[in-house]
Amino acid sequence: MEQQELFDVVVVGGGPVGLAAAYEVAKAGGKVITLEQNNFFNHCGTSGGLARVFQTFYGDSLMTKLAKTSMKHWNDLEQEAGVSLMYMTGMLYFGEKDTLISPLENLDTLEMKYTKLTAAEIERDYPFKNLDPEWAGLLAPNNGMINVQLLVRTLYVLAKNLGAQAEQHTQVERIRPSHSKDSNWEIDVKTYGRAATYFTKKIIITSGAGINSILGPSFGISLDLETRQIATTYFNVDKLANGTAFPRTWLHQSLLGNGRSLIFYGLPPLPWGPPDVERVVVEGTQKIDNPNVNQGRFPISQEIKDANKFMQDHITGVDHTLPPSMMSYRKPNLFDDAFVLDFLPKQYLHEGAEKSIAIFTAGWAMKLVPLLGKALAQMILEGESEFAHEAFSITRKNPKTGKGILLGENKVNDS
Repeated sequence: MEQQELFDVVVVGGGPVGLAAAYEVAKAGGKVITLEQNNFFNHCGTSGGLARVFQTFYGDSLMTKLAKTSMKHWNDLEQEAGVSLMYMTGMLYFGEKDTLISPLENLDTLEMKYTKLTAAEIERDYPFKNLDPEWAGLLAPNNGMINVQLLVRTLYVLAKNLGAQAEQHTQVERIRPSHSKDSNWEIDVKTYGRAATYFTKKIIITSGAGINSILGPSFGISLDLETRQIATTYFNVDKLANGTAFPRTWLHQSLLGNGRSLIFYGLPPLPWGPPDVERVVVEGTQKIDNPNVNQGRFPISQEIKDANKFMQDHITGVDHTLPPSMMSYRKPNLFDDAFVLDFLPKQYLHEGAEKSIAIFTAGWAMKLVPLLGKALAQMILEGESEFAHEAFSITRKNPKTGKGILLGENKVNDS
């Protein structure tokens, strides 16, 4: 890179959302580069693992609406790429009837199709047993699984084909207002240990759990994030006549006697994964104090023990005694489990141009990747997006505590 090369947009973070944003900027004619601190297609961040669930079952009406809206963006992306990125099996959501009320109301409001099932009908059609007869289920067709690893590679190739640049093993050390007459920002980095500076008019930050290592040194602020390492366990299934065959993705929710909630996602064997192995467990979590440090071996959490007990009691043909494999990824959380999709507020820009830095982080967002890429490109190129709802504001506060999600407003030397 020549020292004075000027970009319209620099994307910091080369995961699915960052690559989707770079693709949309390039598609709009912008000169864009994506900077990734690890190698591209790594399993270190929120895109680790083989698959994510695409679902429309939400108690929150906004998320249900966004999931429905994102279907068009997924279809557009698949057509542009010429590959199938989703495996739409439909989803069975079952459990205590009270847990179904809000998702059912949201599906009705958006006129989305579903079928109601009793516990007996679920046992008849799926390899479940000994279900509480008071449980009920909903079966929705427009749900399934996302091929995460193909998704990130597809977005990378699409963006590069449109002229986007990409640099891996590039650690952003600081973002500062530019002294150049043409650029608004200078980004100091180290690429494979070598110092360099990128000049750009605007920036999109999608660095996930590592976002505070950029916001702190650059703007003297941080987000009140809790980063968790999430382990997904896969179990062997019996494919014989009386064994296990899950024709669809499924989701179960119920309450334990001690007040803890159980939430399980079950995925059929993946067309792009190992045969006769099924993810049929809750996602156990472990808090990470430093998201930039590898946590090592994942402990067997209480959630995973609960899942083993559920499989033993309610699923036929699954070897619950020992998971053959475990995969983990990192997910940053905020108090409301929603994400941030907003501009960095003017008061933290140190006289930099307003609406010149857009931020995305936190939340469960894989199902919205094409939509979020479009939203970030609209924000940074046009100054607004219909998808940047107030619910995703960076200045929102926890209504229970009155505490905002922006922390540590320390003075930064602008020189």
